[in-house]
Amino acid sequence: MARNPSLFPVLFSLGFRPFFLLAGAYGALAVGAWAGWLGDLWPGADWLSAALYPPGQLHAHEMMYGFALAAIAGFLLTAVPQWTGGKPLQGPGLAALAGTWLLGRLAILGAGVLGPIGAMALDMIFPVALCAVIGAMLLGARNRRNYGFIVILAAGALANLCWHLDITGLLGEVIENAAESAQQLMLNLLLIMVAVMGGRVIPMFSANWLRRQGRTLPIRHPHWLQRLCLGSLVLLTLGEFVLPHLAGPEPLYRNLTGGLALLTGLAFLVRLGGWSGHRTWAHPLVWILHLAYFWLGLALLLKGGHYLDAGIPGPAARHAAAVGAVGSMIMAIMPRVSLGHSGRDLILPRPMLAAYGLFVAAPILRVASPFLDGSWYQTSLLLSGLCWVLAFAIFVWCFAPMLCSPRADAAKKQTAPPR
Repeated sequence: MARNPSLFPVLFSLGFRPFFLLAGAYGALAVGAWAGWLGDLWPGADWLSAALYPPGQLHAHEMMYGFALAAIAGFLLTAVPQWTGGKPLQGPGLAALAGTWLLGRLAILGAGVLGPIGAMALDMIFPVALCAVIGAMLLGARNRRNYGFIVILAAGALANLCWHLDITGLLGEVIENAAESAQQLMLNLLLIMVAVMGGRVIPMFSANWLRRQGRTLPIRHPHWLQRLCLGSLVLLTLGEFVLPHLAGPEPLYRNLTGGLALLTGLAFLVRLGGWSGHRTWAHPLVWILHLAYFWLGLALLLKGGHYLDAGIPGPAARHAAAVGAVGSMIMAIMPRVSLGHSGRDLILPRPMLAAYGLFVAAPILRVASPFLDGSWYQTSLLLSGLCWVLAFAIFVWCFAPMLCSPRADAAKKQTAPPR
């Protein structure tokens, strides 16, 4: 006989609860620690894993596999049971999966003691386990429409393995710059997640909002444009991962990649333009989604400019993607799902308006910093980090009580899909 989920702590009753809490808290702590290290607030912390891993790569790894993957886990563990009609992961199973996430973070932090191979073994458990859980749900229900998420999670786990193998030196000279390529692959996989999730929910939420305001403006959502956007983004992802390791003239690779990135970015912005985002500014839970999709298109344009030597620094393009597109989408999805699945109205808590304002500033400051010199660069960098930290601290402050308490409408059965 199945165990009654009500016997387990509320925190582990559904995937969004522990993983959104972990993502919000870790997002604030990890960026705060990184900004403090950049600002020489705690120099000489050689006992940290920064002594083992290159600091920049360590920061990127933890933001993608610690912060972003936790948020993705919370969304998928909540959404997939709704898509398939299956039983969600709950209780000890969910707690164990969250424990593997924590184990990975502790392993990276203590890599200087465990050694790089031990840290790699422990850090690989969470992405592999998450892929297995989501894969079992989707394959068991034969939910073919969402099989792509299994591929993305599996490719992300493979990228993590490649990163660790290169860092530990186990790859030797077999693949040059494998760690950088692996991190670029993971960032592009996150962009694909943003593209897919945004493409599904932004037109629907925008149309619903306009309808409630008595407007019947059409939402242009042609399937050919959707296929063009996603297909070109997948092609760009494969090209960036494979082409640098093939023999051939570098200018040709850069020109092809740059041109494809520009075309893909323009396609995404054209797609976004059909969703009437400028008419949704009165609803923060909707316009923040449009903002994330805008950053996706802009990040691809900046990447194209970088590859075509148009004076765009690489860090500007990367952080437009990471902070702008991925960060904004996570900040958009976590409050909406948390409100909807805790039985509350989709009304953003007032302090979160300040958090959204901070999140408008954070990517702008981070993308602008590589264009600045001297103290202006450092100031812009640290201000961006401060905006990010405060925004996620406000999220945790507002939503931790909701995530740790029963549904507000506990008498109602949870039948609605993630909103």
